[in-house]
Amino acid sequence: MEREERQKNVTIAEVAKAAGVSSATVSYVLNGRTDIKVAEATREKVLSVCRELGYQKGTGRGRTAKAVTIDDIAREAGVSTATVSYIVNGRTDVKIGEGTRRKVLQICNLRQYTPSSVARQLAGKKSGLVGICVPESGCALQNAHYYVLLRALQSALREAGYGVLLLNAGEEGRPKEMPEGILCIDLTQEEFYSLKESCFIPIVAVGMIVDDPLFFKAFVDHAALIAAAKEKLCCETVTYVAYPYRNAPYLDDLRAAMNGDTLFLVRSLSDLREYIMAHPEERYVFADPALADACAPLLETKQYCTVCYGDERTEGANIRLSFREMAEHAVKMLESAIFREEDAPHTFRLAPKI
Repeated sequence: MEREERQKNVTIAEVAKAAGVSSATVSYVLNGRTDIKVAEATREKVLSVCRELGYQKGTGRGRTAKAVTIDDIAREAGVSTATVSYIVNGRTDVKIGEGTRRKVLQICNLRQYTPSSVARQLAGKKSGLVGICVPESGCALQNAHYYVLLRALQSALREAGYGVLLLNAGEEGRPKEMPEGILCIDLTQEEFYSLKESCFIPIVAVGMIVDDPLFFKAFVDHAALIAAAKEKLCCETVTYVAYPYRNAPYLDDLRAAMNGDTLFLVRSLSDLREYIMAHPEERYVFADPALADACAPLLETKQYCTVCYGDERTEGANIRLSFREMAEHAVKMLESAIFREEDAPHTFRLAPKI
């Protein structure tokens, strides 16, 4: 009897405390999550503590088995969480194949999945809109760079069934039409928190970093990017030519990744060309094709490589960074925030494809 009572009362939080890890880590281990990196030693320790305490998955302090989430249904059906949401909420304004609809409903029935009334209210597509907040730079080429990411986000949102509302960075007050959530690009810390305090809706940072683990964020893995560039150019040091990003933590992350290499922030093309003519022997990495095209006449093709975000092609070597991939992850993160799926990964780093 004592053993049975012990099993009933053991919770994930107690396992986490005994193992010296977070509750999220215990959850990842018990649910066999492979998209989260957990050291093998940590995994074994968690499982060992579970055995010692008599923890049984699905039991807790008077609670029933862990409820099936919309993410579980989506993963098993091989569709997006948005598609599951549209089906279970009876959306008829979104085109979904009848076969997909039947498959999702069948899995919901088998798993006894029922969306809560709270989840319906929080994520029931009250407006069907998602805002994209994008800044304006004094550099025309940087604005074009923002536009490429903006287009990728728009495409990913529309495919997920959302309408898009464009918002201006630094604009005071709440938007006239309140969206379900907001994706923001390269905002300053002050702009981000001002937006958060004025809207009180889920916000995902894209192409920028927020110094708060509670927020979802998707950004370029600068360390991997610089390593790929050195491999591409067969050199030990590079000069990375980038835009003066407005988000300080993102710029700090880029500076940290340089690790002794040179970072040139473009204020004007004339300054950039002048620098290249004064340093003709260096190996250059350009943050986008527009910068590379502007400087190509000054360099041999073997001297530089270019970061490309779609199907662009340049004369020099290319490093692929898919803005489309980052946009899809950002939209998935936004849906996780809307559905209050706190165990979902909060950070996505976009790695290069050489």
